[in-house]
Amino acid sequence: MHTIVLEIPIEELGGDQQSVGVHATTSRRRVRILSGKGEANFGPFVQVGRQGNPLFNEALVAIEDRDLYSRTSPSRDKALFAKYALAPELAAVLGGPATDRTDIAGIFIPDLIKVDLSRDAARLAGGANDPLNPDDEGFHRLGIFGGDVLISEIQDGFGDGAVPGGWPNGRRFGDDVVEIAVIALLSDLRPETINIFGAPNTADLNIDGVTTNEISFNKVMTYAATPLNGRNH
Repeated sequence: MHTIVLEIPIEELGGDQQSVGVHATTSRRRVRILSGKGEANFGPFVQVGRQGNPLFNEALVAIEDRDLYSRTSPSRDKALFAKYALAPELAAVLGGPATDRTDIAGIFIPDLIKVDLSRDAARLAGGANDPLNPDDEGFHRLGIFGGDVLISEIQDGFGDGAVPGGWPNGRRFGDDVVEIAVIALLSDLRPETINIFGAPNTADLNIDGVTTNEISFNKVMTYAATPLNGRNH
């Protein structure tokens, strides 16, 4: 895995009274020729992949449209892929509400990692079992489902400005995105019918059996955990 870490002053994004969204794309040369002499690539670069939120293309978009997703941009998500968020097949498989999921569409359409810049700094994961570098007080791997919330100055959120402390409000190291997504699909987060899966003990859920990283995260730039030594692991 290659990691690119950027630190961008909020002022350069236009200030903190807004939400911003980001996504990343991968491109390759249009033509690749393999021969006895090796490999040659030429022609213009073409997009062959993109990533915004975790799991959207991998878990919600139908297989026949995943290549189309990889070639397009978020500006086309509402027209092409909103149906997969509004009626997520995975929600039906798991036993959650499977129609008119405007709450899920609000997360994934357009498929950008969205961050509310008006709230205080997010709480960070250190190591759940690391006494020298513990998680920040109030951090929870399930974010808002674990009571880890921040207060926005620009949106009502889930009441009185309460917004998730982590994904889908940005994405922190330590966010258990698989379980957050599954809980969201099994819940109903629409304002008129809020029903949280597992309540009142949602914060204790351990659906996939994975609750922590095997190596502690850093809580200063560059934040990522020290990579495992490939020779010994």
